[in-house]
Amino acid sequence: MHREKRPDDIAREAAGDPPEPLRTEATSVGTVKWWKDDKGYGAIACTVTAPWDIWCHFSAIDASGFRSLTEGETVTVEYYRLNEGSFRYVAKRVRRIDAPTVPLAG
Repeated sequence: MHREKRPDDIAREAAGDPPEPLRTEATSVGTVKWWKDDKGYGAIACTVTAPWDIWCHFSAIDASGFRSLTEGETVTVEYYRLNEGSFRYVAKRVRRIDAPTVPLAG
């Protein structure tokens, strides 16, 4: 079944591939665009990577217990450049901006 292209699809097609080499790492602030608790993944929108979103798996969320994000939530995201399906960026570590910081063991 064919679906109509969304504005995001059209913007990504017009932009071409991102300029950074594969595996380039960076950190930025973004907003959770959508999240699927039942699948354990979602997308983070970031002005630095636009029109590309950053794909995020629950294992990248820096939190204890059930790890989930909420649509519209502001987060700090460490990500890297990768061609993964329709995504060109993948989250390495995601932290809620309003969450208290906990020192890492080590």
